Amino acid sequence: MGIPLNQVSGSREGTITCLLPVTNPPAASQPEQPAAQAPSAAPGSTVPLAVLSRVSAGQPTTPLQTVPAPGPLLTAAGKPTIVFVSEESCPFCAAERWPLVVALSHFGTWSDLGSTTSSATDVYSNTATFSFRSARYHSTQITLRTTELADNTGRPLQPETRLDARLIGAYDVPPYVNSADQSGAVPFLDIANHYILAGAQYDPQVLAGLSSAQIASQLRDPASPVAKAIDGSARVIIAAIDQVLHETSAR
Repeated sequence: MGIPLNQVSGSREGTITCLLPVTNPPAASQPEQPAAQAPSAAPGSTVPLAVLSRVSAGQPTTPLQTVPAPGPLLTAAGKPTIVFVSEESCPFCAAERWPLVVALSHFGTWSDLGSTTSSATDVYSNTATFSFRSARYHSTQITLRTTELADNTGRPLQPETRLDARLIGAYDVPPYVNSADQSGAVPFLDIANHYILAGAQYDPQVLAGLSSAQIASQLRDPASPVAKAIDGSARVIIAAIDQVLHETSAR
């Protein structure tokens, strides 16, 4: 079932802000973690909705899927809840953090977003991205829960929560992944138990060799491959959240 994208153009805010990552100090319990190896902070960039609406979502590598006959919305603090589980080492997680940050900036405010790169030894090595390990997100409309399971060398970082385990056990399995051996893989995105993404929406190769600043600088150009990948994927997430909020208000 497709997700209508027309809500994006009728949105409540004029721009979607994409803050460039800032390098956070490692967590006190993990003094050896290499988050500071990521690119330096740079001026923020914004993605006007006029630009976002002109970017085609294209054919996703992994599509956001609608949960058939979903039950009650997943909520926390009385608001629809979004859960994102990832690893800093994972290049597909690195890719999907970009559209998630762009999309969620439409519904709230990020602070303390970290900066990192994916593993230097995995495929699509050193993909520039955000880290959510210390990030905070405030929204009057939705609640966000993130877990970074490992740093970019693969060492354990944040433990999987009970909620993570329950959702991954229910939705990070076929038919939301292609085969049983892919079950439990990250990135994993759950939008209020109504929409599931098990993987990255686009090929991380699009970001190869680019710094965070270079990636952000292309988000305003709807013709750039980076904007088509990131902004196009963000549109899909925004439309799904808009649909969830519409369902919430109708109840």
